[in-house]
Amino acid sequence: MNQNDLNDIGQRIASAAMEFAPSHRPTPAQMADAASVLRDMIQAAEMHGVTFADFNGVAHFSRLAIQLVQSRDASR
Repeated sequence: MNQNDLNDIGQRIASAAMEFAPSHRPTPAQMADAASVLRDMIQAAEMHGVTFADFNGVAHFSRLAIQLVQSRDASR
C-alpha cells in the first residue's frame, strides 16, 4: 500500500461520511478510525490476492468502516 492508496482511503471515508444524515455523521475521530479500519482490512486481504478494486466491486466498504466505528462507540 502506497501514499496514493492511503489518500484514496481518506477521500473515500470523507465522501462516505457525507452520505450520512447530519444527525448521524461521524466525528473527525470516527472518520480517522474508520480510515484505519479500512486500511487494515485491505492490507489483511492483500495476502489472499484481494485488491481495493475487489472491495469496491462487492460493497461500500468505506461506509461499512464508518458504521463499524460508530457501533463500537455506541456500545461503550
